[in-house]
Amino acid sequence: MTSQHVRHAENIVGRLLVGFVIVAVIWRCSVFIIQSRWRKKQSPVKYQQSETQEHQLVAKNFDWATTEPKKLRPFKPIYHITMAIQSNSLSELIIMDKNYLSRINLRRQLMERHQRTVYGCLPTGREAVHELYAFLMGEHLPNHYPSMFRLTDSRKMLENTVTGRSFPVNPYEDGEECLRALGQTVEEDMFLLHKTPEGHFTDAFVCCFPSGFNPSEKLGKLLKDVHGPVPSYEKIGASMERYFSKLEVGKSVKRNNWSIQTHPGMFDCGHDITTAKDEPGRGESFRIEETYFRSELQALTRLPKTGSVLFSFKTYMYPISDIKEEGLGPELADAMEGLRKGNAPGMWRYKGAERWAEKLCSYLHSP
Repeated sequence: MTSQHVRHAENIVGRLLVGFVIVAVIWRCSVFIIQSRWRKKQSPVKYQQSETQEHQLVAKNFDWATTEPKKLRPFKPIYHITMAIQSNSLSELIIMDKNYLSRINLRRQLMERHQRTVYGCLPTGREAVHELYAFLMGEHLPNHYPSMFRLTDSRKMLENTVTGRSFPVNPYEDGEECLRALGQTVEEDMFLLHKTPEGHFTDAFVCCFPSGFNPSEKLGKLLKDVHGPVPSYEKIGASMERYFSKLEVGKSVKRNNWSIQTHPGMFDCGHDITTAKDEPGRGESFRIEETYFRSELQALTRLPKTGSVLFSFKTYMYPISDIKEEGLGPELADAMEGLRKGNAPGMWRYKGAERWAEKLCSYLHSP
């Protein structure tokens, strides 16, 4: 073989080696990028660290006793059933205001009187309950509200400086015991759901402030069955399932609803709205002074370890007279009439408007 042939062969080998190295580098970079993206989506550590940083933005001298409740006015002239979801900050997963202590005391009483109604946990929900409990008691509350909650006993206990009560940071073995502790620590009501081939399934809850329904009847039901009584729910049911499935760890979304309540009770386990559906002739049987505009600030959040979806909500109650004094009486009256004008006309009866709309609209339009 001549020297020219040898040099030619060496050039070919050299080019092959360079090509191999380039391919290897590209392959390794591709693997690295794919793994990095996967970790970004799956890692609960990143979620927890970003949460902690966000919590620390809250001033340590936060004073719950002087913090006014949010003013929610989510009514529109014509009611359309939609998801109406907005982006939410994880820092607002739990919201405190001056009503905190009185409502926590009420929740403790309700859990004593209505145990089987206001909290429950199936075996399939225990792991998610444990995750939620550990996160709220060990991270969220002491980090976000250090003036109200502090870790004691070598960080094994969470002390509530408002109520004087303490709970272990590590979850109780019994899921219902965890829910009971959460229910007398935060004001938000909570439902936990996990995905099944048939749809999202409710397997744990603590709900002391239901609005016209029995919370225990939602346990063990699919999302579509939970909303079975809601008029025209089929128009958004499939979208709800898809949204629950796609909700990312570290993301939170919120929405509002509203209703009219003709008594001051926070625990409304069906005796107001349900009665209103069946007794349209009771229009004069309630007092304006005891009538409230009730609104829930609802949130959806995915737990990073179990992947369960947390549906939580904080309830706000405003005397109907407050709405009128703000100059929003005509707008609310239009929204009441608008319950039967949109894409879900059944809402008029579902919300009980047959019983209170005429009297309240007259009041809201009056000078």
